[in-house]
Amino acid sequence: MRAEEYYYGFWQYKTAGIGPFLDHTREFLAGQRTIPVTKTTNEFERRHVFFTFSNSLMRLFIEDIDSLKKPYEVALKYGFRGYSKGGRNGIFYIRDSDKGLRKAILSLVKAHIGAILQDLDIRHGDLGGLTHVKIVSHNPTGKRIVGVFNQKNGRIIFLGFAYH
Repeated sequence: MRAEEYYYGFWQYKTAGIGPFLDHTREFLAGQRTIPVTKTTNEFERRHVFFTFSNSLMRLFIEDIDSLKKPYEVALKYGFRGYSKGGRNGIFYIRDSDKGLRKAILSLVKAHIGAILQDLDIRHGDLGGLTHVKIVSHNPTGKRIVGVFNQKNGRIIFLGFAYH
């Protein structure tokens, strides 16, 4: 394990690209480093939002970078933006009307319960207080990366793909 870990941020991405994040992801999956964490902005508060990915999404980063690179870039660049008003990229709340996303996220939460509890630093009884979020990167198929957001500590874990 390396003695020093750090957050991946927009300026690092702009200068070094996605390579350092992918290297960290490979090393995490091999049990050599801590989970890679990305730091981005919160459009409404003067504090950062930190996000990670489930192990299955991290494996997909390594196996098929094209399926995740654009959503990762968008989440990093635009950050958390509240409710989508259309035509904007970033991390957004999932609306009640997004039935497909809501249904998928419930099964994803069940499948990743251990990672959620650990990554978002919560107890099982706190699951109901998490907010459902998605990354919007204008994929015309309606495919979104979805996850849960602990607004108390500004942490998100993205769990998998869903369609709206």
